Amino acid sequence: LILFVFGALQFGLLPNASRAADTKRPNILFAFADDWGRYASIYAQTDGPGGINDVVRTPNFDRLAQRGVLFTNAFVNAPSCTPCRSSLLSGQYFWRTGRGAILQGAVWDSAIPTYPLLLGNSGYHLGKSYKVWSPGTPSDSPYGGQKYSYQQAGGRVNQFSQNVTKLVAGGKSVDEAKQEIYNEVRDNFRAMLAKRGEDQPFCYWFGPTNVHRQWVRGSGKQLWGFDPDSLEGKMPPFLPDVPVVREDLVDYFGEIAAFDTSLGIMLDELEQVGELDNTLVVVSGDHGAPGFPHGKCNLYDFGTAVALAIAGPGVKGGRVVDDFTILPDLAPTFLEAGGVEIPEQMTARSLWPVLASEKSGQVDPQRTAAFFGRERHVEMARAGHLPYPQRSIRTADYSFI
Repeated sequence: LILFVFGALQFGLLPNASRAADTKRPNILFAFADDWGRYASIYAQTDGPGGINDVVRTPNFDRLAQRGVLFTNAFVNAPSCTPCRSSLLSGQYFWRTGRGAILQGAVWDSAIPTYPLLLGNSGYHLGKSYKVWSPGTPSDSPYGGQKYSYQQAGGRVNQFSQNVTKLVAGGKSVDEAKQEIYNEVRDNFRAMLAKRGEDQPFCYWFGPTNVHRQWVRGSGKQLWGFDPDSLEGKMPPFLPDVPVVREDLVDYFGEIAAFDTSLGIMLDELEQVGELDNTLVVVSGDHGAPGFPHGKCNLYDFGTAVALAIAGPGVKGGRVVDDFTILPDLAPTFLEAGGVEIPEQMTARSLWPVLASEKSGQVDPQRTAAFFGRERHVEMARAGHLPYPQRSIRTADYSFI
């Protein structure tokens, strides 16, 4: 009964609309941070002061959100990387993707359609850097494996604080060390753009893992100037408001800042080549903070709520939207943007009715709840390969787990 309610309320088959049939198809840039929850400085404006978003700094995400649509109630379908990503790529609940939703022991079912491959088959130039769907077999199968990988310039952004700290120890300034790694981000993105055919739209996945633990202790202050004591009195009630926890959290904020700077580099590159206005830019993360109570692998908001901003052609910008959405909704959204038919088994709901609206606040009266769950983080979580099945319904007033 609960599964039926989940399906009936949140999902439903939509007409296979084609937004791009008669116009130039947009590029799609998806920046997706590992372990980045709903932590961005712009949320301090929507939520009001007094929380941890007072301290985090995400100027590039904020500018994108101001140009486009900022979602205040975006959630993952599962607060663990592989099931979250399997649901996003397939546009389905994670439990419909079988072994593709297990972090360790994942095997992808090639019969499941995914939005990148559908876009690629329709003529899009595909590219990806860093993490898409892993660990799993075949590697990054939902994105076509490694043939679309652009990481030749380097992947040191994946351990940002570790690598910057090493470069500083070798004699570079903090700014010089950061720039050396940012140059890799820019060059990987440029390499993807250079491989396009003339007038060919691209679909690019930028997925660095640096926001995932482990980061260098003290790096938030040393590399970014975050003062741990600035969090005093602002910590969530389930986290101890003590120096060691505050320091850990600002170290995490430093990795978020590195991701945000990388986003700014790609937006700058698009502007330089004249493609920014024809690029749908979507920015989010795959779940909440790692290694904290209520965070990653938990169905509380600290584990399931994520930042989400969308801007680009066709998006009526300058709005803050309170509609509930889960990340699988992005798959049909991308397909509709590219004028590609949405498969029947892709049961998530496109966000285009919300994106094309001029309303703020609650836009779609049907989007009043999010549904998510968790079953296992590893294949052998329990004897006999049994999971720890959990489901949750989140509304504006309640969280039912």
